Amino acid sequence: MNDKVIKGIKEYAIAFNETNDLDPLLQEINNKKSVLLGESSHGTSELYKIRTELSKRLITEKECTFLAVEGDWPACQIVNHYIKGFDKVHSNAREVLKSFNRWPTWMWANEEMIDFIEWLKEYNQLQSQNKQVGFYGIDVYSLWESMDEIIKYLEKIHSLNVETAKQAFACFEPFNRQPEKYGVSAAFYHPSDRIPLPQGM
Repeated sequence: MNDKVIKGIKEYAIAFNETNDLDPLLQEINNKKSVLLGESSHGTSELYKIRTELSKRLITEKECTFLAVEGDWPACQIVNHYIKGFDKVHSNAREVLKSFNRWPTWMWANEEMIDFIEWLKEYNQLQSQNKQVGFYGIDVYSLWESMDEIIKYLEKIHSLNVETAKQAFACFEPFNRQPEKYGVSAAFYHPSDRIPLPQGM
C-alpha cells in the first residue's frame, strides 16, 4: 500500500466501536432525502451489524421510511408484510426469511437480519400507518417469480390488464425460466430486435 493511500485512510477513516461512532456520518447525512449504503463484502457479520445500527438511526433520527435493498422483490415483499403486521402466516422473522430461497440465501436469511426484521416489526407497531418503515427488494434476479407475483396480484384484484401483462411477459417464454439463457440473449440484443409492446402498455 503506498504512502498516499495510507495517509488518506488515516485522515478520513472513522473508527467504529459503538453506535455513537456513527455520529459524524449522521451529521454528514443531515437532511438528505436519499441515503445509499454501499458495502465492501457480502455476508460478514460485522458489516451487517453496522448497517443495521446505521439503518436504525436513519429510521429513528432521520425519519427514513423506505428501505430499498439488493434483494428479490417477492421475498422482500413477504418481509414487508411481516414488519407491517399484514402477514398472518409467519410467526417470526426466522420463518419469514426462509422466503429467500435463491442462492445466496445467507445474504438476507441470517441471524443479524432476524434481529433487524424483528426490530422493524416492533418499531412499526408504534407508528401510524404513514410513518411505518417498508422493506422493498429492487434486485432483478427473481425475474420470473416477480412476473408471477404481478399476474397473481392483477388476478386477485380482477384487473382488466391481466391479459395485457401476460402478453408483455410472453417475450420471456422462449427462455424457459432459465435466467442464463435470457442473459446470453440480452448480451446480443440490438435495438432493431425490439418487440413492440401490446397496445395499452
